[in-house]
Amino acid sequence: MDTQKLLKNVLEKEEHHRQLIAYEIHDGISQYLSAAIMHLEAYKANPSDNPETDQNMTGALRLLREASRETRHLIAGLRPPALDELGVIDALEMLIADVRLEIKDINFRHNLHEKRLPTQIEVTLFRISQESLTNIRKHSSANQVRVELIQEEGGTVSLTIHDDGCGFDSMSQRENCFGLEGIRQRAIHNGGTVSIHSLPANGTTVHVKFPASITRGTSQL
Repeated sequence: MDTQKLLKNVLEKEEHHRQLIAYEIHDGISQYLSAAIMHLEAYKANPSDNPETDQNMTGALRLLREASRETRHLIAGLRPPALDELGVIDALEMLIADVRLEIKDINFRHNLHEKRLPTQIEVTLFRISQESLTNIRKHSSANQVRVELIQEEGGTVSLTIHDDGCGFDSMSQRENCFGLEGIRQRAIHNGGTVSIHSLPANGTTVHVKFPASITRGTSQL
């Protein structure tokens, strides 16, 4: 490989690394802050006589603390703290509990055969779920949400997140679709496949699948 090609490859890898960091900030810290702002705006609209016991205020403080912790971990090059402390199932339960404050009808089904998956797969599943659920809260006006994390007998793992909200035209080019592109790039970069289907007034479905050759890899824990 000549010097020019080598330099090109190095620059492309550096740019890809920067892009992944941008997605990490957008899908992690930014989402916690956005959710905290939503809680504070709800509290502002209907202030409580006792802020210390108000659910919106309590939720906002918890999310801000999580954003602060995640910032420290990101700087240190670590993955989301909730995964290390709880594992992917409990970490997703935590995300869903936040959504349930606004969308009561949200169902989570899972059947992972292994207690833990390889580190980067857990991170990817967590981030894609986080981005998808934030999109649902902010844009969909959904009444029902279904989250499924299923592992087949052969080891293939799939994540499906479906809502019955307003949807959008997934065939057209859309501005401000950084989050959706982040979902695609995360899945593809880690060896998975992804489909995002949506139609106006017919909800949205995000489906991600990782083959057994990846999900049965050696965990970095």
